[in-house]
Amino acid sequence: MELVSLPDEVLCQIFLYNSIDVKSLISIMSTCHRLYKVIHDSNKLWRQKFSKRWMWLYTEIKETNEIIWLDMVILRFEVAQNVKNSLERFSSVCYPVGQPSHMLMDHLVSHEYPIPSLSSVFLEDELVEQIFHQNNLVNENLTSKYYARKVLQYLRCKKIQDMFLSLMARPNSEKSLLEGAVLISQWGQMELEHLTSMQEVEKILDTIADRVRQLVHSKKIASDVDNPKTVRQILNCVNQVLYDEMGFKGNTENYYAHENSYIDKVIETRRGIPITLCIIYHEVANRMGILCEPVSFPQHFLLRWREYPEREAADSYTFIDAFNNGASHQPRSCPAMIGQPRQNIRREAYAAVPAEQVFQRMVNNLIQCSRGHGDRLDNRHDHQRLKNQLHFSRLACVISPGQTPSIVSYAELCAFLGVYLEDSIQLLQSQGSDEWTRVEFEPGHWERVRQITMTKCTRKLSEQQSEIQDRVICQRPPSIRYAVGLVMNYCCFSGELLRTMYTCVIVSWDAKCQASDEWISRMTRNLTRGRDQPFYNILTDDGNAGYVAEDDLELHPHGIVVNHADIGLHFERFDGRRYVPNAEKRAEYPDDEAVVLKLIR
Repeated sequence: MELVSLPDEVLCQIFLYNSIDVKSLISIMSTCHRLYKVIHDSNKLWRQKFSKRWMWLYTEIKETNEIIWLDMVILRFEVAQNVKNSLERFSSVCYPVGQPSHMLMDHLVSHEYPIPSLSSVFLEDELVEQIFHQNNLVNENLTSKYYARKVLQYLRCKKIQDMFLSLMARPNSEKSLLEGAVLISQWGQMELEHLTSMQEVEKILDTIADRVRQLVHSKKIASDVDNPKTVRQILNCVNQVLYDEMGFKGNTENYYAHENSYIDKVIETRRGIPITLCIIYHEVANRMGILCEPVSFPQHFLLRWREYPEREAADSYTFIDAFNNGASHQPRSCPAMIGQPRQNIRREAYAAVPAEQVFQRMVNNLIQCSRGHGDRLDNRHDHQRLKNQLHFSRLACVISPGQTPSIVSYAELCAFLGVYLEDSIQLLQSQGSDEWTRVEFEPGHWERVRQITMTKCTRKLSEQQSEIQDRVICQRPPSIRYAVGLVMNYCCFSGELLRTMYTCVIVSWDAKCQASDEWISRMTRNLTRGRDQPFYNILTDDGNAGYVAEDDLELHPHGIVVNHADIGLHFERFDGRRYVPNAEKRAEYPDDEAVVLKLIR
């Protein structure tokens, strides 16, 4: 029996099979007019194919009876083609800096599609697919993936920033601590494929609160939350569920990990720092009808609830230490938690603080974690640490916009790292304020600092634009042994005896060291040939970069993947033995290909 002789209903059932994907269905449509009409007119069929092909996207679309799913499929393919075409052009106009301009990214992000309300969701889905769903590690386009990450971060930054501005515009009583904590978590993890949503976190907290209600009911505790004795009993149940049953506790072993500040990760691992554990406790108590207010205590973070309304001021409150199993404290015992005498703690330290101060403290914690605890002793820049610090400094500017000290701190990092210079200049040009700073400066101090930083940023941006416009061709001298794209072992000496081995890839070279005299005297003292040898810029597998001597490099015996965020700026793919330069890198180092092939034979 021929396929076309079957009834429409039977054909649709056949086409619903999972083995027939979207592209196969489109091919079948082109075979004859009958099949074209059957497939074209079946909204159920296209809905099923769309949900299978783009599962996450399907869940993001609010389904109504008016959706024409074939239109959704066509739009999704149109977005994919536009993204592919755009990303392929980025390298030619961004190399060697690798920072797409706002105009370039806005052209992609703001592209007009037939259904504007869904454009950003479809765009994010395609970028995620470009980054995370490339199955063939040898043939994937690393340069397209590199710029896809740039655009995805730009898109998500704008989205989270808009959501934070909307949150901060509400009256203080309507500013949700949980919503702000989720946005901070999304900001800190925006490079991930999936960002945990507010709804996902709320669902887990609702489940925890339900368990508390079960416990309250089993103990026959009254539901009168206006009675302090009843509230005390309910909070004891909260403690039992969070700490005894679920095992939440302070992360004393890895206190400075970024994950301790991400609310979804704290719920997952049940380990955190005081402020995130307090927000979880606050949310569970709130679901039980109990108001626990945030207290930004020195060197710690607490909650308070009014257990003794007959007393005055801070003495009417009991303070909860969510970091230490929900322990209760009276004001007089709080200073001992941080090893301070009572007279050293100001009265305002016991006051409840607004949501904005909670968010500021969370971001300041993340900035401090990014700074780390000790500097490197070797000659590599700890780029990842600085980039993390930069990332959260930008969030500080979002939470408290217009604060000149925060803007200057962010812009200084931008100038040093040579990234996000357009953004930093725009912020510096905005009207700033330094009224919040606790340190008194002479009049005009911050304006002078702002102007100095503005000069640094504009000069650096101008230098980068010149690099892009005036690209050089590096003629290879015979003294250079290695070449761009080779995977190497880098032997790093930290001090006199400590030796560390890193896997790395060469991205450029100099015939002789081009660093400053101070750097040379400090970093070449253990080298046999000193500065008079080739030096190489490398990317290391721990996410950092370095400028290293040829003496400290040796060819990797078989070549392996080097995990570094900037790989795609220079290379289009890894062929299993070495990294293949992209078109722009090949034009810059035209003679290196022959050397690479000779060395890896």
